Amino acid sequence: MSDTQVRKGRGCFFYGCLTTVVLFIVCALGLYFGARLMLNRMVEKYTVTTPVPVRQVDGTPEEIKAVQDRFKSFAEAIRARRPAEPLVLSEKDLNLLINNTADLAQFRNHLYVAIEGRKLRGTMSLPLDILRVGFSKLKGRYFNGVAELKASLESGVLLVTLDTLEVNGEPLPEQIMAGIRSQNLARDVYKDQRSLEVLRQLETVEVDDGRVLVKPRVTAP
Repeated sequence: MSDTQVRKGRGCFFYGCLTTVVLFIVCALGLYFGARLMLNRMVEKYTVTTPVPVRQVDGTPEEIKAVQDRFKSFAEAIRARRPAEPLVLSEKDLNLLINNTADLAQFRNHLYVAIEGRKLRGTMSLPLDILRVGFSKLKGRYFNGVAELKASLESGVLLVTLDTLEVNGEPLPEQIMAGIRSQNLARDVYKDQRSLEVLRQLETVEVDDGRVLVKPRVTAP
């Protein structure tokens, strides 16, 4: 990943909180495959030339503005270290943010995030051209998959792990999954000072009961 791409990924993570945890993982997966799909048979096995429909969420202009304003107010309070109410995002809220945030435009209509128990389930049909990994055989091809991940933050430690991954309707081989599953996909966030400062202002991040709950360290009375 180039320095520009890294900075962009971290910026998205910084401003998008749990929504862009999912996008961070999409980028990580794309880079993983981009680095290893050097054999034609791997390209044919894990990528296709046709996208698949991804569920879309409809929101009125009023609904979109409401969730954007709520997120913006929370983010501004955190950056300014002011007391704030916990941020609660429903499944619909998450997808409205993904599809209506300028920095995330390249993922619009290519990703849907569901909340299932304590997991986030991302369904994607990702055009690999946008990853710009420099591998010409990926041009015009798509990564169609479903990823289940766990995300939490406690005591200032953000942990994001990939639990399962299906590609073209088939689970990834366990020998590949074992290596991915053991990694904290949010580890690079700690290399970015702005993101680190924000994490220090958060008490917990929880995924449960159909919502994402972000609690600041300093709550509003």
